[in-house]
Amino acid sequence: MNLLNRFPCASISEPKARWLVFAGVFAIALTFAAYSQHAWEDYYITYRVSKNLAMGHGLVYTVGERVHAFTSPFNVLVPAALSLLTGNRSDELVLWLFRVLSAALLGGAAVLLFETARKNSLGRLSIAVLIGLFALDAKIVDFSTNGQEVAFMMFFLALALHALTVRSNWTAPELGLAGAGLMWTRPDGFIYLGAIVLGFLLFDAGRPIGQSRLGLLKIFLGAGALTIVLYLPWLLWAWYYFGSPVPHTIIAKGMWRITSALVAQGLGHSPPGLPSHSSLLSALAARMLRTSVDSTFLPAYALVFGGWHWTAVLYGRCLAVVCVFYWCLPFARPQARAASFAFMLGHFYLSYVTPCYFPWYVPNCGILGIFVLAQLAQQVLDFALSLKDKDHSGSRCLLAGVRVLAAVVLSSACLIFLCAAWQLRIQQREIEDGTRKQIGLWLRQQAASPADTVFLEPLGYIGFFSQLKMLDTPGLCAPEVVAAERRLKTTNFGVIIPELRPDWLVLRPAEAEQVRKVTPQFLTQAYSEVKVFDASERVAAYRWLPGRGYLHVDQKFIVFRRNKNTNDR
Repeated sequence: MNLLNRFPCASISEPKARWLVFAGVFAIALTFAAYSQHAWEDYYITYRVSKNLAMGHGLVYTVGERVHAFTSPFNVLVPAALSLLTGNRSDELVLWLFRVLSAALLGGAAVLLFETARKNSLGRLSIAVLIGLFALDAKIVDFSTNGQEVAFMMFFLALALHALTVRSNWTAPELGLAGAGLMWTRPDGFIYLGAIVLGFLLFDAGRPIGQSRLGLLKIFLGAGALTIVLYLPWLLWAWYYFGSPVPHTIIAKGMWRITSALVAQGLGHSPPGLPSHSSLLSALAARMLRTSVDSTFLPAYALVFGGWHWTAVLYGRCLAVVCVFYWCLPFARPQARAASFAFMLGHFYLSYVTPCYFPWYVPNCGILGIFVLAQLAQQVLDFALSLKDKDHSGSRCLLAGVRVLAAVVLSSACLIFLCAAWQLRIQQREIEDGTRKQIGLWLRQQAASPADTVFLEPLGYIGFFSQLKMLDTPGLCAPEVVAAERRLKTTNFGVIIPELRPDWLVLRPAEAEQVRKVTPQFLTQAYSEVKVFDASERVAAYRWLPGRGYLHVDQKFIVFRRNKNTNDR
């Protein structure tokens, strides 16, 4: 067997190889951020809370109102600390410091993946697939540098995989730290760790670590206890401060609300009954190919809004099929089967348990899929090398085929990555900075007072730059919106807005039309149209723009002001 294939760093010292992996991923992430300048809408929802904390107003979105208007503790506390350390002087500086930290975490995750691969005898090609797909995944890199918490999730998931696949005297503490980190990053972090743990138990993939399933179970129990100890302080404090341990963002996006909204728009569907026989898991995997699985290796909202070439969609779906079914192969590597099984369970959670999955949730499964693909590449290489003495020509053809396929996959990932960077650069320029930020600044100037209320859906930029009282739908920062929707048993704008009577409305044309269908005269009698922010012509001017549909959704907003002395009823 070719030793160089088994030990990829034979010509490079181990510390140097780690630093090269870290530096490469770190540089790619920051280059992507510098080129696209992309700052995600939801970052500014959380950052308004962060800045209020740094300014001494408490961990609140609206000063004086204790609403748990964020989901990730790390994602709110780290920017708050950065803002405080920089004297609250520059929001742009805080974002860039957060990007640098996130890029470093992403580089650290890549090093952990590299170590996991090296300790489990993956060859150069397989490691290239592992690190290459990780570094060039558009959603992983974008949501690690645009203000979201994905870099933290990637680091702690990589730490969990490392703990379960690399022998150490510190396996339980390492796994416990990974579990606590996941929980501090997202309150549903235990779902992904639990899926990985279940996969390793089911396929006995942790035998080198725990010696047996019982030994591995003891490690898991110890790690779970440490996770609880490290996360419990935040849980208790949040319960005391906000009156509930459950973030209000989760309550606002409750399943009944999202389901009713989807059904009302003709998008809802009820999954058919689950089979009760032994093929249950295989049936689940097959059904999930029609859900969040498809989007694993594609840019954000690529399937929702379209605009991407069919070959890119085919690429993403083919890789997803491999990852979601690989665990079904009895001859597959146990570690890869465990990761594939966790990949399937993670997507089942996103597709059938969460009210609605968003693109920054998908990388939590994506890293598992990338791990599976690297293991698969190594298994095929091992098989090809085992045929060398029996069928030399067949072995050479198989080796060549694997290398060509790996090159095609990595090249495709790189091309999609570059296209996504261009798409997000334009999206940031025309939609975020050119439209939504400008709406926020304009409202701040036009409002009678900071107590003016604004009803809208895209809360982030407009809420942060206006600093007004926001009545957003689904009510991430506004319990009164959630209460109104529950009381009226609807999410229809035409019913909710007259109930809330906000001072300002910021509506997309389709949303304004929804109001007119319910109450035809409402937007002319109770409100006056005062401003239109329209980026349609600017977006149309770009002749080549992958994922154009994503920009179309937010290219036009109409601002309405409530008429004085008007009976909204």
